Amino acid sequence: MSIKELMKTRWSVEHDRITIYPYGWYFVVSVIMAVLFIGFAVAVYVLEPYSLGTVMPILLPFFLVMIALFFAGGYTHIVFDNNNFTMTKRWMGIVPVVTKSFDQLHGVNVMRQSTGGFNFRIYPRNDKFGKGVAISSYYNKDTHPNCVAFTTEVIPLIHKYLDMNSPLPVQQEIITEYIYFTESNGVYTYKQRRLTMVIFFVACLALGIHELTPYAFSLDKGDAFHIAMIAGPLLFALVFLNALFMTITFDTKTRMVEKKSPARIGNLKMPFEYFQNFHMIRKTTNGAYAGTEVHMIFHEPGAKNTKSMMIRQVQNTRKIDRLVEEIKNIMR
Repeated sequence: MSIKELMKTRWSVEHDRITIYPYGWYFVVSVIMAVLFIGFAVAVYVLEPYSLGTVMPILLPFFLVMIALFFAGGYTHIVFDNNNFTMTKRWMGIVPVVTKSFDQLHGVNVMRQSTGGFNFRIYPRNDKFGKGVAISSYYNKDTHPNCVAFTTEVIPLIHKYLDMNSPLPVQQEIITEYIYFTESNGVYTYKQRRLTMVIFFVACLALGIHELTPYAFSLDKGDAFHIAMIAGPLLFALVFLNALFMTITFDTKTRMVEKKSPARIGNLKMPFEYFQNFHMIRKTTNGAYAGTEVHMIFHEPGAKNTKSMMIRQVQNTRKIDRLVEEIKNIMR
């Protein structure tokens, strides 16, 4: 089996049972570790042949255990069993480390890394935008054949299982007062966090201007670095200035949602009827949770691709739910 085959998500679909193997990259890591260890042993033998006998008894057990654990980790799989209505994650294919009944699960969504890669995760109802459980390997683009097959063959079947065993819907609270919007003559305007934008704009502008003066921090660091220290902050200041004057409005009279900014970056205007669904993208930076982006997905009749409008990046699950409910209430 090639490295590409090991790295991609594998799955099997049986009667009322889905088994997913998303951790094939552990096999690759274990092989790399083995090669590095062999290379290290050869280097020690060539450079210090007499110390090989004292170093190896100490390092060999440690490396063998690490390699064995990583290799066994490649057999970790997730089982969706529609006979007992549970999802189980089995570490090394044996140890059940996560077990959730279907009525505890919210659904499958995307977790996107700051580097651009993403994978699919299953989230519980009590933490819909938390860490979740990875059920696929990482992809660089959504047109990857393995990603396309996974989204068309596996995810709909998982959601079918969950829908068959979902609890009775809870009646939503009637919204009479909006937290995220202001209303004027039937037009709902999203409240921007302008104070944060003003602070970043002033800070970047001040740094850029400071670097133009004789007291610049980068004056003796070389011309290229000095130019970068001037252009970078000023460019970010323009970005924050554009975000400061960006507006998102929902016009209930014309039934149009519009996002516009002075620089026309990300501008979009769509009828309510073209709205398809919300897309939540969980962002991480260096493995740390950085917030969840709330996107609205639109599809024009006859268009090949959908269009996305980002509304806000939110940290708290309850705040995300509230924002979504307010938008739904406005668009009714």
